[in-house]
This record gives sequence, C-alpha cells and structure tokens, in this order.
Amino acid sequence: MKKSLPTLPLHNSLSILPFINYYQNSGFDSIKLLNEFSLTQQHIQSNTYIPTYYIYKIITEISNRLNADNIGVRATVSNDYSHIHPTLTSYLKSSDSFFDFFFFVSSNQCLLGSHRNIWLKHSKDHFYICHQTSAFNNTPAYSQGEYHRTIVLINALRHFLGNNWKPDCLYLSSDIPPPYTMINMTASSNIFTNQKHGYIPIKVNLDSIAEKINISQLTSRTLDTSSLKRLQIAIDTFIEHEDLGLTFIADIFGCSKRNIQRILKDHGTNFQEIINKQKNEHAITLLNENISIIDIAQRLGYNDASNFTRAFKRHLGVSPSLYRQTGHL
Repeated sequence: MKKSLPTLPLHNSLSILPFINYYQNSGFDSIKLLNEFSLTQQHIQSNTYIPTYYIYKIITEISNRLNADNIGVRATVSNDYSHIHPTLTSYLKSSDSFFDFFFFVSSNQCLLGSHRNIWLKHSKDHFYICHQTSAFNNTPAYSQGEYHRTIVLINALRHFLGNNWKPDCLYLSSDIPPPYTMINMTASSNIFTNQKHGYIPIKVNLDSIAEKINISQLTSRTLDTSSLKRLQIAIDTFIEHEDLGLTFIADIFGCSKRNIQRILKDHGTNFQEIINKQKNEHAITLLNENISIIDIAQRLGYNDASNFTRAFKRHLGVSPSLYRQTGHL
C-alpha cells in the first residue's frame, strides 16, 4: 500500500470482501475497482489492514456504481464467514456458547482492526452484544457498515441459538431509519436508532451459560491475551450484577475461588482490588452519562450513596460530585 495513505485507525481488510464479492457477482470487475484505490487482491487477507476511510469510500463507490440502496444488507450473506479473521471463524465453530465466543472476541480485539470494538454487557436477565466503530456518524456509508456488522453478529448468534432465532429488538447508533429487511430480523419489528452504540439483546438463563464455561478459557494465553485480561472482561460484563463477587466469577468459569485468587496473585493483585478498580472505572462512565449518584450507587451494589462516595473518593481522590463538576480527577 502506498505510504501516502493514512495509517490510523485501521480496518481489517477482510471486512470489505462481501462488498467486493457483491460487486463482482453483479458483473463488474472488482480487480479494476481495487486498482483505482491503489489496492490489489493480495491486500484482501487476514494479516492486512486498510485505513477506515478507504473501506467506507470503497463501500460508497460500490453502492453508487450499482445504484444499490442498503448495500450493507444486500452484500451480507448468511453463514458466510470468509470475511472474518480465520482465528475468529475457527473459534466460532469450536465454541460451546455465544458467551464463550464473544468473550474470546472481547479478549482479542486486535483481530477486528483498530477501528471496531465488540464487547459483552449483562443486565438482569439479558446479555447485550455491543458494537461500535471509530468512524463518525456522518461518514459516507456509516449506516451501511453498521447494518453489515449487525447482521454478521446476528448470524454468529444463530450459530448457537438456532437458525430461526431473532432478537426482540435492535439498537443502532445510526440516525437513519433502517430498511424493512433489518426490521424483519427482530421479533417485535422494533429498531431503536440514534443510540450511543449498537447492541443486540439476548434473553438467556445465566446458569445455562455458566455450565458451558470452564477454567481452560480463563487460563488460556491465546494470542496476546492474559488470564488477568479475561478476568477483567468477565467482571466488566457483570459489573452491575447483584451477585458479583468472587464466588459468582468462580461459578462462571466453573472453577474454585482459589484458582481465581491464584491467578490474581500471579499478576500482583487480588479480587477486591480489581473489583474496586473496575467499579470506579464504570462509575466514571456513568457519571459522564449524567446518571444520578444514587442510581450509580445502586447499580454498583452499594447499600447507599454515602458508601459509594467514600469508596470513590478513597480510590480516586475526589468525590463523585466533584468529579462531575470538574470533569477530571
């Protein structure tokens, strides 16, 4: 790739493969198109990254040349994982549950490129597959990229939940009304737009997930992932769960509390320290979202707001209210 191209953020080049294939299958020369962007077919592989701006520009160009609305939907083929990093594809096929797979994805964001982020949240009886991109909402083809990303995630979830599974609804960051094809992918025909980020809700029994998780997923050191990182991701996922604690996390991984304690000791920390740190980080996020201090205290499991305030100030040096006023620690 020419050195004149911008370098950050970078997009996994495989992600334009569905759009290139759609263009080719429509009777156009995809090699000629790539050459116009100083790219070759050799650039479309798992170990190559293309600037995000170029990805969206290529998608926009394909859409314009084919005069095809909603190219993000049209180009996405069910059960086609050729545009996903092969390591993720392999793990998808070997995982026992969607929690296992998305836990792995959260631990290995580098495989997605630097412009995308996928993570898990849990609230009450729902999991949420959250996703976002670093591109701005006014970027050409932004909504098409989000449609494509959402459908790919739904296809991955159907691998575990059945081909006929539909989420109750969908949440998208795009402010453009989605096409009927997207609306029809939900059980309630509801899609909420203009959200902070995209997310897909999944109603599931937590016990059924925990039964399929095992200690090997915690201690595995695949790629750049450490056991500490995996623990942090699990804690972040359940940061607002009423039962969050050492016993709860040990049950999630199907191991003893001593195993968790030993892993944390090897990394020079302990469970209480890591819980406090991540609760405070989550509290900062909620403060920035203008959630009331009372609500934050309740969501993080404190008996009352004063206990939360003391804990926050003890670890961060300022009270939650002062942080909110000043905007910094």
